[in-house]
Amino acid sequence: MSVQAITRVLLTAICLGVGPGARGFAAAPMDERGKGPAPVQKRPLLGELQLRGDDSLLPYPREGDTSRVAAISQGLKWLASRQSSRDGSLEVGDAEPGQRAPLAVTSLAALAWMSGGSTLTRGEHQSNVRSAVEYLLASTHRAADEFPGYIEDRGDNISRTHGHGLATLALAQAYTVSPNTPLGKRIGETLLLAIERIVGSQGSEGGWYYSAARSIQHEGSVTVAMVQAMRAANDVGIRVDPAAVKEAVEYVTRLQVMELSDEPDPAEDDQVAARKRARQTLGGFKYGLDDPQTSIALTAAGLVTLQASGTYDGPRVDEGYDFIWRKLLEREEDGAAAADPFPYYERFYLSQALWHHRDTTHYRRWAEPVMRGLCASQGESGAWQDLRVGSGGMRMVNRYGSAYATACNVLFLALPDDTLPLFHR
Repeated sequence: MSVQAITRVLLTAICLGVGPGARGFAAAPMDERGKGPAPVQKRPLLGELQLRGDDSLLPYPREGDTSRVAAISQGLKWLASRQSSRDGSLEVGDAEPGQRAPLAVTSLAALAWMSGGSTLTRGEHQSNVRSAVEYLLASTHRAADEFPGYIEDRGDNISRTHGHGLATLALAQAYTVSPNTPLGKRIGETLLLAIERIVGSQGSEGGWYYSAARSIQHEGSVTVAMVQAMRAANDVGIRVDPAAVKEAVEYVTRLQVMELSDEPDPAEDDQVAARKRARQTLGGFKYGLDDPQTSIALTAAGLVTLQASGTYDGPRVDEGYDFIWRKLLEREEDGAAAADPFPYYERFYLSQALWHHRDTTHYRRWAEPVMRGLCASQGESGAWQDLRVGSGGMRMVNRYGSAYATACNVLFLALPDDTLPLFHR
């Protein structure tokens, strides 16, 4: 179903209630429920509306789901064929020379194998999970290093703090199922150090940047990775400083555009057009406090951060969903030129944001057409190429490589199976 059709259904649907009763960080719940009535909205929000039923949308798993399941299996086997027998990392040699990120890609592959049902001790890919985890443990800075707890492949200049967040997330998911094994004990010890490094590198504004040290700089996409890592560690019993969580969530909240300035922009000749463009950002999450760029990907990541802290409903969540639906409609109308240059990042967070909406038809209506497209585009080997649209509509191939694209696609396809603790509703 096209986004236009989705929107037509949305605009004729009935209002729904507030979000699920899930909990965030036990140490610092941020749920907005119970804080009095929400202010009256000045305009209808697409994200507040419930999609009507559709007989073609059935619960997962279901009959006729063989293509998705087969695509996951083939993708996981291909990832296994790309794992180094030397250190457990994923081969990323087909990526652009300046964009190879083995730490981040190996972390995503470990998450993908676990999303397919494998753990450290069971499953078709248990040996792959173990090798990947050993690689992440070996990549962790120890007490004698400059940044204890920082997870870093010394030959990888691309992953940086994004990679640290993803590696911490992967270790937390692995620790969930095997905490009492000898390897589980090592993972637990490493998680303590990794979380201490995250807290120790948090900036004064509450966000993070690309360095393992505290920085005055900050940006939203790294901050989201750190918050999700802290949530995962908290869920497996690793103590997370509640003050760090509170500051991080407040930082992400400040990134959301909830009102427009009444002051004209002196740099704009056409104030009417400038005002119209500004209105299109309402509900979206910015890249940074001083960077007005908004996108579907950044907004989905912002919603996931709010959800990780326990905020599943309220005006901010409604506005965020509304922004996403508006932008999906604009993309449908504008074509490839409007596509996000980071489609895998976008799907990773957008799928989670929609999956945790109380009405899963939102997720299914968006996700199922995308799933069918991915199943059809998978190569015979089981891999996907990293395909994206750059500036000016230029097609880009394998910027970050096939292992990155395949791991991300498998995670997206496997999400509704609810196997990975990260994805539990």
